[in-house]
Amino acid sequence: VSDEPWSRPGDYVLLRALTDIVCVSSACPDDTTPANGWNLTDIHVRTYSGKHKFSRAIARRMTPDSEPKMTRETSFHSSFAKHTRNFVEYRGYWLANSFARQGPIDEYWACRQDAVIMDLSPLRKFEVTGPDSEALLQYTLTRDVKKLGVGQVVYSAMCYEHGGMIDDGTLLRLGKDNFRWVGGDDLSGEWLRDTAMSLGLNVL
Repeated sequence: VSDEPWSRPGDYVLLRALTDIVCVSSACPDDTTPANGWNLTDIHVRTYSGKHKFSRAIARRMTPDSEPKMTRETSFHSSFAKHTRNFVEYRGYWLANSFARQGPIDEYWACRQDAVIMDLSPLRKFEVTGPDSEALLQYTLTRDVKKLGVGQVVYSAMCYEHGGMIDDGTLLRLGKDNFRWVGGDDLSGEWLRDTAMSLGLNVL
């Protein structure tokens, strides 16, 4: 047990009662411990209808110094929520883990033998523009970006100078000096930015 409270002014806790007319508070309103500054405090408890919907969220940071971002629902969430309540947090989004009528085993075989629709909203999208955008991507990717025509897309790995892999994804050429990188990791955007700065490239 710690004297330091977990919450801060303005924080709130959302709890769901399993029995009607049950209210729960996580407050420490007493004057017997330093957790509340030895002061009595009012408790504010709000009750909502069981039909009221709340959005869940977990704070995450792209880097240790970044501002926290809350977990978001994808554009498909309202449709998927009609078929499952089994959602998991993945890279800042709530994704359906499995659907109630099928289950993970049937979904696996559908991937192998039939066809599936996947929610790829968590993929990271980065616009790379500027007169040196091609040079930057030629340096950081394993594909020959110079051969990529406008409107074409290729799959590629993104690597460190020593060959270690950072991420994999697709690169779309939207114009002469306009590209879109779609990968799975926030680090790929940070690596592109840091590499452009270290090489003195004119990239936006």
